[in-house]
Formats: sequence, C-alpha cells, structure tokens
Amino acid sequence: MKKIKTTSLIKNKIKKSNISEKDFEKRKINSLKISIFIGLFGWLICGAYTKEIFRSGVGGILLMIIVFALSLYWPIIKQKQYSKKVEADLPLFLSKLVSELRVGKDFVKALKNSCQGKKEIETEYLRVVKDFKNGSSISEALKKMNQRIIGINIKRANSSLNNIYLHGSSSDTLKKLTDDLLIRQKIESKEFSGKMVVYALVFIAVSAIMPSMFQSFILIGSYFMKISFTPLQVFFIIVLLFPALDVSILYMIHSKTPIFLRQ
Repeated sequence: MKKIKTTSLIKNKIKKSNISEKDFEKRKINSLKISIFIGLFGWLICGAYTKEIFRSGVGGILLMIIVFALSLYWPIIKQKQYSKKVEADLPLFLSKLVSELRVGKDFVKALKNSCQGKKEIETEYLRVVKDFKNGSSISEALKKMNQRIIGINIKRANSSLNNIYLHGSSSDTLKKLTDDLLIRQKIESKEFSGKMVVYALVFIAVSAIMPSMFQSFILIGSYFMKISFTPLQVFFIIVLLFPALDVSILYMIHSKTPIFLRQ
C-alpha cells in the first residue's frame, strides 16, 4: 500500500510539473549517476581524512541521497517558483492585452505591444510571438508555453487567447478572467494584511523584547538563582542567536508574502 501511495504521489508531482514520465525517468537515471559519483568521491575523501571506512561510508551514502534528491527535484521546484512569478503578473498583462485588442489591432501585434517590459510573463509571451514568426502556429506556440509554465490560470488565459485568434471571438471572456484574477489578488492581499499584524508582533517580540528579557534574566539569575553564563556565551547569544532568529522570521514573512505584493 505504501508503495502504491508513493508512486501515485510521484505521478501527481510529474503531472503538475508538466514533465513527461520518460523525461522524469531520464532525469532520475542521470541524477542517480551523479549522486553515486559524488557519494563515492565524498566517501574516499572522508575515508582518507578520518581513516574510518564505516563512518565515511555512512557519510557518503547520506551525501549521495541528498545530491540525488536535489538534482531530481530542484529543477521542478525552480520551475514552480518561476511559474508563480509569471502568474503573479498575469492580470495586469491581460488588461493591457484586452485594451490593445479592443482598439482593433492585429492579434500578434497586440500581443507584442503588451510585452514592452522586462517581467517574466512578458518574456514568455515574447517567446510565443517569436515561435509564431519562426513558423509555429499560435496554438503550437501557446502549447509550448503551457509546457514551460505550471499554472491553471496560464492555461485558462492561453485557451482564451487561442479561441480569440482562431475563431475571432470577442475579448469579453479574457476581460472576465482578468477581473476574476484581480479579485483573487485583492482577497489574498487582505488576508495577508490580517496575518501581517501577527507577524509584526512576533518580530517585535523576538527582536526587541526577548533580548532585553534575556539580559535582565542574566542579571537577576546571577544574583538569586546562581545561573552563570560565560562572557563568550552571552556574546554569541546576543550577537549571533537573536539576529539569526530575526533573519529567519523576516525570511518566513517574505515567503508568506504573495508574489504580486513583492514586486
């Protein structure tokens, strides 16, 4: 049962990342070769340095597992992060494209005019225009983009664009999709602003209250509780530990921030 569950989870990840099973198998074989080589190399170096074959072998196996996992799944993680950046700018891009189409411009020209900036989504749709100029149809160019980008909203937008180009449909469906995405972003921004109050309180507590309480605890504890800290320990706690906690909280807040609010 566990094997069936793990294989189904892997297949779901492959489907979500737009990677075919053959490509994933090739990547798995290449990652295994690289991890075995690096694991053996690490084992030899650790064995020569420590002269303990068993411990160095365990370290080499752990290194092999880490390298295998990173080389196999890191490209998928990077693809998902890039796709989120592309989707974050989708509403503004579609609103520009809708205005260009309603003026009456040609589809390809309107698509190109909407890609005047340097954002990820504009780069992707410029690739669609270039693929079209190199001989691909709009349907094929948009399909290639769907394979590069992981996201339902991108697929919905590209499906609407394909219908507009092929059948001469109006841009009303695209406008409705744009309004829907903008409403979702407003809801996300309101939810994040509510959570930001809690994040700010936690950050103030860790950055200001905890260091002062720690210093008071040292002074009182040294007199009444016979708790002693060496000057080096106090130095490392104040100079390294508390700043590290501050940085980790800031990183957590940054990771929780919606991508469209980071830009």
